[in-house]
Order: sequence, then C-alpha cells, then structure tokens
Amino acid sequence: MSAPVRVKICGITSREDGALALAAGADALGLVLAERSTRRVAPLDAAALVGALRADTDRPFLAVAVLESLDPADAREAIAGLGFDRVQIHPGGDAGVPELRASLEAFDVAGAPACGPGPATARAWGALRVKGAASLAGAETLPCEAVLVDAWHASAAGGTGRTFEWGHAVELARTRKLVLAGGLTPENVGAAIDAVHPWMVDVSSGVEAAPGRKDPARVRAFVEAVRRHG
Repeated sequence: MSAPVRVKICGITSREDGALALAAGADALGLVLAERSTRRVAPLDAAALVGALRADTDRPFLAVAVLESLDPADAREAIAGLGFDRVQIHPGGDAGVPELRASLEAFDVAGAPACGPGPATARAWGALRVKGAASLAGAETLPCEAVLVDAWHASAAGGTGRTFEWGHAVELARTRKLVLAGGLTPENVGAAIDAVHPWMVDVSSGVEAAPGRKDPARVRAFVEAVRRHG
C-alpha cells in the first residue's frame, strides 16, 4: 500500500493560521521569506513564529522557508539560524532546471557545514514553474530532497491560484518526491492526486479568505479531501 499523500499549507503569516493548519492535519507549513510576496514574513518574525508553533503542538511538522532569488547564505541561515527544517528554492524569473541546479549546488557548498551531517541539499526542495513538458526536462536528476512544481506566471513565483496541465508532472512523480502546487483547492485537489500521485500537495491561495489569511473551513476541507484521495 502506498504512503498517504502529505499536505503543505503555504503562506502562513500568523500563529493562529499555523495552529489551524496543524490542527487540521497539515504535515508541513510554508512561510514565505521572498521579498516580493504579499505573504512575506520577515526572517526574525518567521523564526519567532516557527518557535511558537513548535511550542503550541507536540505534533511533528516540517517548517519550510520559501525563498525566491537564492542567496546561499540566506538559505543556510534559514536552516541553521531561523529554525526551519527545509528551504524551498525558487530560482526566480524565467529560470528553469539548469538555473535551479546551479542554485542547489551553491547552497550545498555554502550550507553543508552549518546544516548538519550529509549534503545541505537533503534539506532543500527545488521549485519549478511549468509552462509545458519541456519545463521539467532533467528535473529527475536535481540534487534536492523533493521537486516542487507550480504554474508558470510572468511576475510571481507562486501563490497565484493558477493551475497547469497536471499530466506534465506524472512521469516526474514516478521517480522523485514531487510536491504538487498551483491553483489547488478543496474542490480540485482530489482530481489532482488521482492524476499525478504526488508525494505532497501544496496549497496557499486556495484556502485563503484574503492574501495571507487562511479560511478555517477551507483549510479543513482541503486536508479532508486529500485524506479521502491520498
């Protein structure tokens, strides 16, 4: 029997929303440190929020720092200094697999001594925005724990509410831990899971009442839908 599909609730900006997501059954929480995001949390505030959420629950969860244009020092600090378990690396702009690979390799060189034993990339998720099947060519060999796939947008790295053609990600999900993002909602996540069979699904705007503020009913409905299909 396959392992259940995991759930990441991204764009957490408050202790209340983090606690809500964990109570609903989320396995991972994403906090956006990227400068341009409307859901951004400043690094020191993010560290305090992660610490408070760990104090609030005895449930294990992954705290994921969402970074856009990668500075390896920032990624290292997110793990070693701010208390995150993972960094989610978006290379930014129109960057694809080659640029993401370079970012991950730079993090490995800069982050390994401070991030614990083993390669630093074991604590990294590489993010790609999908225009078509070619967007994922070579992604199966990226040096990271998991590959996140999201819808392409000209000016935003994520949280746009847009979907993409899920079929493009099916083959990658067979060979890698795949985090499926992009326009997921309580209404469509079951179909997405049935189509792709990802390791994890990632939602932000699909469970919001407003940017950066979660809707409790939609968070619970999303997790329940994943559990029914995953």
